[in-house]
Amino acid sequence: MKIIKALLLSISLSFTAHASIEMTAVEPIKGQITIDVPKGFTLMADDMLKRKYPSENRPKIVYTNQSGTVNVAINHTKMPLTDNKLDELKDFMLESMKNYQPQVKEVMVDNKKAYILDFISHATDTDIHNLMLITPYNGTVLFVTFNTTKDEEANYLEAGKSSLMSIKFK
Repeated sequence: MKIIKALLLSISLSFTAHASIEMTAVEPIKGQITIDVPKGFTLMADDMLKRKYPSENRPKIVYTNQSGTVNVAINHTKMPLTDNKLDELKDFMLESMKNYQPQVKEVMVDNKKAYILDFISHATDTDIHNLMLITPYNGTVLFVTFNTTKDEEANYLEAGKSSLMSIKFK
């Protein structure tokens, strides 16, 4: 009986720890967008940004934890996208990412239709859980991606979901 009580206490404390990540609002695109990120996250340094996102199409703005294992990336592209073309982009993304077996969920973010693609990608030393929000903003594609290593997933996944849903457009 003592073992069961100890297990229940351990599980309960574990859930409490995961649910208590404090968030703070940031303005990644001044005067246009705000988003909540976990408190203590800072803008990723350019050298780390180039290592983690080697493509020249890397996101311009990434908030990260100290070790770089949990990230919120914002990429307001120049690729045209209107509200009535969002479904087509979502379908294209699902098809082009089918090897990752993404799950998709339609959401409303600040009264705008968006999609969140949920998938696992593989780094050299770990799996990465990704949540990618796609929505049109000012006539072009806005990608906001949360990702975390599998080791940090239990601590940060709910905070990542909360972050994506906190986006406010000005």
